[in-house]
Amino acid sequence: MKKLLLLIFVTFITCAANANKNIDIGEIQELKSNIMKESRTIQVHIPESYKNSNKKYPVLYLTDGPSQFHHTVGTVNFLARNNRIPEMIIVGVANTKRTRDLTPTVRDVNRENFADGGGADKFLSFFEKELIPLIEEKYRTQPFRVFSGHSFGGIFAINAFMKKPELFNAFISISPSLWWDAERLIEEAPVYFTQNQKHNSTLFVTMAAEGERMLAPYEKFIKVMKANSVEDGKWAAKEFDDEDHGSTVLRSQYFGLLHTWKGWHVSRELINQGLPALKSHFDMLSKRFAYTVQIPEAMINNVGYQTLGKGEHEQAIKIFKYNIDLYPNSANVYDSLGDAFEAKGDFTAANKSYAKALSYAADNDPNKAFFKANMERSRLKMSKISE
Repeated sequence: MKKLLLLIFVTFITCAANANKNIDIGEIQELKSNIMKESRTIQVHIPESYKNSNKKYPVLYLTDGPSQFHHTVGTVNFLARNNRIPEMIIVGVANTKRTRDLTPTVRDVNRENFADGGGADKFLSFFEKELIPLIEEKYRTQPFRVFSGHSFGGIFAINAFMKKPELFNAFISISPSLWWDAERLIEEAPVYFTQNQKHNSTLFVTMAAEGERMLAPYEKFIKVMKANSVEDGKWAAKEFDDEDHGSTVLRSQYFGLLHTWKGWHVSRELINQGLPALKSHFDMLSKRFAYTVQIPEAMINNVGYQTLGKGEHEQAIKIFKYNIDLYPNSANVYDSLGDAFEAKGDFTAANKSYAKALSYAADNDPNKAFFKANMERSRLKMSKISE
């Protein structure tokens, strides 16, 4: 059965009000850090499909969680719903002392001017040794991590890209404050890019209309990237002349995620080429992102119904059975297989498949009544044949 896909935000937040009347997008946790010697507030968003599947998901980590978490959840879900990126778990981290946490080590000559800074390496260790292991133990995650940071978080992203490129597969640096410590990261970048050309992580850097103090170091950094022959596709940059330092984050996340997941989109033309073309495309994605990327259930269903519409019953049955192999706990895949058996005239097999769909349907599944109606209809057709 074909269905409209609705974007539903799941709440994990404890709330005294009726849950059916609330729209919440994640849970709030407290993580006691031995490295930072303090507790950190963590916000976690889980994709809607998480609870009804055994899928694993890439993870997007954010600094400045309280201000960046909500709109980023909306952006990720919008792009995923439109087949531009995969669904993702999103983890927002609250900063207690931004300057301390996010800025790289300060040279002694500038220490007086930046007395509160220089803790980025320690904060990165918090990600590596405490936060990431916690998330990967508690949730089903793919071995693909994205980091995104804004302003001081932007230089934290570049510092992490240079110091530990293997920790994240992709870095999004939004309006990085590259003027920090007399442009130290820019000075260090040529040495790094000369010595580290083989890692597979990507970097996406943005800048808004923010004046010379921000723009000039940014332009220097881009020149360093170009001059040191950083592999094409490993980095990209984008300017937003109509945004300011605060407003640029939303659009930077949007384009940064598109760059991270470049090639993810499946066109209507490719879907129309059938299952072999889809398998080839997703094999390519699996190689590019270094984990197994499955064809979405709805996409296979689409191909199955296209095939069924051509009267190719046996081929449609094969496609729907392949969907069951990938998504054995989905009620809809059994219902679709039942449609193919019914179109073929095999009402006994259709009835069994519809019954299985009904058995897998959750109590709140909006299609449960349709599954039951399909099962009853096929049962009546079976009865008429046996009369």
